[in-house]
Amino acid sequence: MSHHHPPAVSWHEARELLHDAASALTPTLSTEALPLQATIGRYVAEDLTARMPVPHYSSSAMDGYAVAGAPPWRLISPDYPEDARTNVHRLAVPITAGEATPILTGGLLPEGTEAIVREEHSHRYEGAGALGSGIHYLDMAEGYTAPKPGTDIRYAGAELSPGAILSSRGDLMTAQRAAFLGVNGFDELPVLKNVPVRCAFTGNEVITFGMPSPGQVRDAFGGFLEVSLAAAGCEVRPSARLADIAEEFHTFVTTSTARILIFTGGSSTSGVDMVRQTLTDIGAEYIFESVQVRPGHPALAAKIPAPAEGMNAGQERLVLGLPGNPLAAYTALYSYLPVILAGLRGLPIPALDRAELATDIPPLRKRSQHRLMPVRVSEGKAYPLDALASHMLSGLAQATHFALVDATGQRAGTHAILVPVF
Repeated sequence: MSHHHPPAVSWHEARELLHDAASALTPTLSTEALPLQATIGRYVAEDLTARMPVPHYSSSAMDGYAVAGAPPWRLISPDYPEDARTNVHRLAVPITAGEATPILTGGLLPEGTEAIVREEHSHRYEGAGALGSGIHYLDMAEGYTAPKPGTDIRYAGAELSPGAILSSRGDLMTAQRAAFLGVNGFDELPVLKNVPVRCAFTGNEVITFGMPSPGQVRDAFGGFLEVSLAAAGCEVRPSARLADIAEEFHTFVTTSTARILIFTGGSSTSGVDMVRQTLTDIGAEYIFESVQVRPGHPALAAKIPAPAEGMNAGQERLVLGLPGNPLAAYTALYSYLPVILAGLRGLPIPALDRAELATDIPPLRKRSQHRLMPVRVSEGKAYPLDALASHMLSGLAQATHFALVDATGQRAGTHAILVPVF
């Protein structure tokens, strides 16, 4: 690896290069089957299809009566058991024209049913005289007419047919998606195993508790960055805190078996920043050395060989060097980690949403192609937040996304790419 520094790549190019590099690595990700609830936050390993029609049986959409023919209807009731735990939704008696039977929402549709009459639209009465005494009837309440065939019936297969795709490979399993699969009969799901990631936090000036004195800074990464990694689908290995000593960096890189190594700080070109020196010493191959975006310009990425022990030969690892300034570091993490993970999983680069800018964005004074700024997205508009300098976190603390905007300035009403905060 040469000591010169090639021109910075664009933000879009950095993502494409990372995705290509991750996609080309020897695959190591396998799958595992987990109980449904344990899959939340994991990624589906294969397409999942409906094993039955959705809904899987025809039922009532309302409390009321299943009816056949025109009113009035003679009421036919099933034999209700005394056991209160009995599933009355399965109790159904067949009906023919001129008959009705009580039914609950979700109740199995009786044979012969043509429509459902809602409870509040109906009127029950007992027959009178020698022929009708003790027999109950149903008619429409005043002001209502008999329902058309099919009214308030949920027909089997109306939502989905057997074989329909319920979830695709690479989908993030949310609680809502898991609930959907659960009602479709899934108890276990195949998911991708999480990608092993390990962090190294650098900087002799960093303290981990208490009030920082002049010349010190409070840690903005340890215990926080790992939460973002876990949310992205990583197996978070124990983090390391490195002094600005070349030997510690070399040991971390040459012994860590995680597939992705992340550094915070230490990636610029000054004499005390050890990441580049370490990568040079071990013969790493840069993917990019800097990016035309502010903040986050000093971010770098490289491929390094597997360590001598703990991994199979040929299993290259990726290094992602984040800037030391916290806002710049988080912009780089959110920009590039999802792209790496997608490549390792054999998935395309994640699609990004756009939103209309709520205010004008002035030009960036520093030379760059783009800027990433924390925004709060509400009702389809992106509202830029204050504190945009690379060391500031007060804007990020309120942000839902970063917006990628033109460094030459951008007008309100134009659209910007959104990078989710996770």
